[in-house]
Amino acid sequence: MKNKIKYIILSVFISFAIISCSEDFLNIDPEQNIPAEKAVVSENTLKTALNGVYSELQGSDYYGRSFYVIPELMADNLFLSSRNTGRYLDFDNFVVSEEDSYVEGLWDNLYVVLVNASHVIEGGEKLEGGSQEQQALFDQLVGEAYALRALAHFDLVRMFAQPYNFTTDASHPGIPIINQVNDERISPSRDNVQMVYEQINSDLASAIIKMTASKNEGRFSVNAAHALAARVALYQEDYEAAISHSTAVIESGEFSLIGNAEYSSLWATDFNKESIFEIINTISDSPGFNSLGHFFVPDGYADALVPEDLINTYDPDDVRLSVIIAGTKSGAEEVANFVGKFPKGTSHDDNIKVLRMAEQYLIRAEAYAKTNKDDLARDDLQAVVNRANKDASPVTETGEDLIAKILLERRKELAFEGQRLFDLNRNKMDVEIVQGENVIQATYPNEKFILPIPLSELNANTNMQQNPGY
Repeated sequence: MKNKIKYIILSVFISFAIISCSEDFLNIDPEQNIPAEKAVVSENTLKTALNGVYSELQGSDYYGRSFYVIPELMADNLFLSSRNTGRYLDFDNFVVSEEDSYVEGLWDNLYVVLVNASHVIEGGEKLEGGSQEQQALFDQLVGEAYALRALAHFDLVRMFAQPYNFTTDASHPGIPIINQVNDERISPSRDNVQMVYEQINSDLASAIIKMTASKNEGRFSVNAAHALAARVALYQEDYEAAISHSTAVIESGEFSLIGNAEYSSLWATDFNKESIFEIINTISDSPGFNSLGHFFVPDGYADALVPEDLINTYDPDDVRLSVIIAGTKSGAEEVANFVGKFPKGTSHDDNIKVLRMAEQYLIRAEAYAKTNKDDLARDDLQAVVNRANKDASPVTETGEDLIAKILLERRKELAFEGQRLFDLNRNKMDVEIVQGENVIQATYPNEKFILPIPLSELNANTNMQQNPGY
């Protein structure tokens, strides 16, 4: 049972349309009406509140499906089969509107995370541990909430605002920042992109200081916060920070690349040595027909397929081709290539890998290359290339050719993980929206490379500004 409200007096008394599930924590109650049993007043209530924030990441409107699918479908890594269930059809056709239910669901779900994470932070900061161990636990949990709030702000600003470098000072419209409760501001306008990134960086700095866990299965850790900070810094073109944060993860000793021969275990094994942060999905958590696995696999909907153009970028001996499954889709494509990064398929959802080691090497490689440290960039790129193909040729490119090779390697390595559209947009590149045999050519800059603010939000908040082009 889902409830929708138009006005929520939580975080900055913001008038967002929020979708919430009845079992979730603090999603629909106005802050001044929260029952005592829901307040963050103890270790148990702090844990319960934080678990509620993590649970929001699982939903099909966030990492449970939309955030993995939309940025790939609006670029060149996925297209919808000619026989599909109608999910994400407007994204495939590049005709998304402000009334789109998936846009609304994504916006709502992300602001639920921000609202709840802010409440956890404020409640948790007031708790005083009775011992050093308990205080360390409180700090760890609050640090996780800071990291979750940073993640949601980052994902919102990527989806609903142009990239950081769209204007020289990042002064273009971003999204409303949620960083406190009990603020009397009502129906806020959009903060600019620079302000949003300042908030993200502040929250990540707090997370890194507060947390002590270097590895934390299914939850944020110090290394996961560094990994996210590296990604954020890359998008900001703060290459020295990207290098620093990715190096902290790589040299931590907690994680490493899975070997070429064991590549399949990267996707079949939860909490493997390459996974820095993943979202837990148990059998009881599974959204069933709404799951990522069901969306992709041949015995599910198999709505989104892999274009030949992407497959042709891989060498024949590239182990990553093993997660692209060739076959036939009954009643549709005689030759169909299915996404195989979710091996549990329709039985129940796989854990969702949000941050992993291969990306950290690619982040550092790109940052090195864009600061004229080609030798170091080639070393990091070679680590990923050799894992993919143990007989790969040495990387010899320099300058712009090296940057292009790194971006191509990102496309191949991170395919179907929700990063392709953002990589193209932040690098000011044109986008090809693949529709099977048809391709839409969209040039940079483009108003449609980002999503519209949902109509429900515009109706509820008179201060909200729509994105140009919608």
